[in-house]
Amino acid sequence: MLAFDHLVIYSNDPKRHQEIFSSSHKQVGVQGGQHNDWGTHNYLAFYNNNAYVEWLGIDDETKAKSSDNPLIQHAYHAMTSEHEGPIQFALRVDDIKRYQQHFEDHNIEYAGPFPGKRTRPDGSTLEWSMLFPKYDFNSEPLPFLIEWSGEGNKPLDQADMNPSDFNKIMVYSNNPKDFVSRLKSIYLLDDPQSKDGFEWELENGKLIVKKGTGLEARFKFNLIKFKSTY
Repeated sequence: MLAFDHLVIYSNDPKRHQEIFSSSHKQVGVQGGQHNDWGTHNYLAFYNNNAYVEWLGIDDETKAKSSDNPLIQHAYHAMTSEHEGPIQFALRVDDIKRYQQHFEDHNIEYAGPFPGKRTRPDGSTLEWSMLFPKYDFNSEPLPFLIEWSGEGNKPLDQADMNPSDFNKIMVYSNNPKDFVSRLKSIYLLDDPQSKDGFEWELENGKLIVKKGTGLEARFKFNLIKFKSTY
């Protein structure tokens, strides 16, 4: 079953934005580390339902601009468009090759899988793989799929785990029915529930499609939320 893994927020200054968020909402945030191959770095906030927020920044524009990874391309696009805020999110899977085969079988355009790695503050290396259905950076994001090596991205210290859940993602679309159809075909999803929009229950949260523009993510009880437009 698909799980919500993390929200990606592009920031020109990830450390500052994570600290502002943590101070404003009494949330714990930590330094992530460097993605040396991509020219990026991040800061993180971990949540109790095995999900997290990532503030992603660029520290080497040349590397980021030349990267073939769609997420880094999207971050570079956000930087050059002067757009800070949520840009993407990841869905966690256990067998990314199954989805790659599905994309091949149904002529779904994609990029990857891309291997990823990051050196954490304690010197250890975190590794993962990402698969991207093709999407337009100026329109609704199609979430990328991520498969972690080992136990995945967990805080090094349990004190850095926030006790609440970060468990609701809303994608706004000018044509929700068409977008829902795309999500079903790409991610092997069943028919969504029709409530205030279209809603799927993931392993650890909800994926919701509504009419409008933008990407929104909320914590449990909707006390804190992020939102941006495309």
